[in-house]
Amino acid sequence: MLRTKIVGTALCALMVASSAHARLVQILHTNDTHSYMDGATHETNVGGSARLSALISFYKDKGEKEGVPTITMDAGDFLEGNIFYMADKGMKSFEVHNNVGYDVVSLGNHDYMMGAKELDIMLGKIDLNFSFLAANVWVSPKFENIRSKIQPYREIEIDGIKIAILGLTTNEFYYSWSLEDSQITDPYQSALTYEDILKKRKNDFVIALTHMGVGKDHKLAKKTSNIDLIVGGHSHTAIFAPEYEKNKAKKMVPIVQAGMHTEYLGKIILDLEKGKPLKIVSYELVPVKYQAENTVVKNIVEDANVDLGNTYGEEWLNEKIGQSDLIADDPSGSRKWAYYISDALREKSSADVAIHAPPMNGENFPVGAITRRSIINSIPRVFNLEDTYGWSIYTAKVKGIWLKTVFETLASFGEPLAYSGIEMKFVKTPFGVKIGHAYINGKPINPLKNYKVAFTEGIIKGAREISPKTLLLLQHPEKTPYKIWQTLQEKVIHDGRQFNGLTNNISENNRTFYLPSELEK
Repeated sequence: MLRTKIVGTALCALMVASSAHARLVQILHTNDTHSYMDGATHETNVGGSARLSALISFYKDKGEKEGVPTITMDAGDFLEGNIFYMADKGMKSFEVHNNVGYDVVSLGNHDYMMGAKELDIMLGKIDLNFSFLAANVWVSPKFENIRSKIQPYREIEIDGIKIAILGLTTNEFYYSWSLEDSQITDPYQSALTYEDILKKRKNDFVIALTHMGVGKDHKLAKKTSNIDLIVGGHSHTAIFAPEYEKNKAKKMVPIVQAGMHTEYLGKIILDLEKGKPLKIVSYELVPVKYQAENTVVKNIVEDANVDLGNTYGEEWLNEKIGQSDLIADDPSGSRKWAYYISDALREKSSADVAIHAPPMNGENFPVGAITRRSIINSIPRVFNLEDTYGWSIYTAKVKGIWLKTVFETLASFGEPLAYSGIEMKFVKTPFGVKIGHAYINGKPINPLKNYKVAFTEGIIKGAREISPKTLLLLQHPEKTPYKIWQTLQEKVIHDGRQFNGLTNNISENNRTFYLPSELEK
C-alpha cells in the first residue's frame, strides 16, 4: 500500500527545483457519494457532506499556502442512493453537492435515474458552482437545461500549463434507458474523438473524469493515446495506490478511485511539465474523519432532515421496529439482505417465485437496530420523485417451459440475481453456464403450468426498456399495490415476533444466480 507524502518545505523545495514550465498541482477527488450527507455506510463518525467539504477546504488552503493550486473533482453518482435524495424532490442533494467545493463533476447513472424531464427541471432551478461533464451524452433539444449545463470537457490553465478534464459516463443499457429521448454513446469512441480535439486545442495534459468502473478505466487507457490520468467512479473501488495501464502510445496511465459514500477523499500531488509525462508525486486516500464541518453544507443537510421529517414523520422514520444481526464489515451481508428482500417480495405477493438483483439494494444493509429509515436506505431506489414510498412490487405469469429462460435472460443484462421459492442446479455447456434442473416446492417445474413470479420495479422497467423481447417471456406484468419499503417493514416486524435477529430467517442455500462469466471464474 503506497501512501507517499511530500509536504511543507519539501514541496517548496521541489517547486524551486522545477523549471518555469513545471508545476505542482493538487487533485482532490471523490466518487459515488450517493447523497450520503450524514455519514458513510454504517458509520456516523466517518464521512458526511459537511465533514467532507471542510476536509476539502483544509487541503485547498494548505495547498495554497504551499503554492500548490488545487482542482477538485467528483466522478459522478451524487444523487440517488440514500433517503436524503427524497428531500425536496432531489434538490437538497443537488444543493449539497453544489456547495461542497467541486470544480468539475462527471455525470453518473444515478444522477439521471429520475429521467431527463426531471433532471432538466432540477438543473433549471440551480446555478451550478461546478462544471458538469459528460462527453458521450447526446440530449434532445427539448431539454434545454441539460444541453446547456452538461458539457463534454473543461479546460483549466495554471501558470501557462493547460489541463483538460474530459467527462465520460457509462453507457450500460440497463441504466441508459432512463435518460429518455437522449443517447449515451460509446465512451471509448468519444474519448478517441475528444483526446484529439483537446490536444489540437493545445492542452498539455488530459485527465479523464469517468463514471465507468475501474475495469473499463483500464480498457479506456489501452484504447487511447493522449489521456494522462484517469480519475474514476461507478465501481465503488477504494484504490489505495494508483493502478497503471499502458496506452497505445506505450505510456503508463495512472488510474485512481476513492471508494464510495463519502468515506474517503482522494488526494494526488502531480508534477506537470510541458512536453514531459505526468508524474504522481504523492497519492493517498484520506478517511473523512475531519472534525470540522462546513456550516453552509451542514445547514442544508439539517434542512433536508426537516423536509424528510415533514414528509414521513420523524418518529415514524426513526422508530426501532426490529433487530439485525448482520455484521457491517461482512462482505456477504449485502447478499444476505438481497435474499431477505426476495423472500419478502414472494411472501407479500403470494407468488411462487421472486427475483431480485442484489446490486439494487447495495451495501447499506441494516445492522443492529432496524428503523424504517434504515430499511429505506437498504434499497433506496426511486424512479419517480413523486413516489415517496419507493419501488412497487410487480408480478407476472411465466410458463414453466420459459422460467429458466427468464432467469438466464435477466442475468445476461449484467447483474447477479437473488431468488426465492425456486431451487436450481447449474451446468456448464458449450454455450456457457445454463440452468440444468429447477424445482419449485420440491417438485420439478411443470413446463405447461403458469407460475406467478414477483419482481422489483427496477427489473420490470429495465427489462421493458432494454428489450421488449424480454417481456414476451412474461405474461402481462402487473403492478401490485404493494411497495417494497412497506413490505420490508411488515416482514421485519413479523419476523421480530418469531425470531431473534434476521439471519435466523435467511437461508443461503442456492439463492444467487450469477452471470455465466462469473460462474466460470
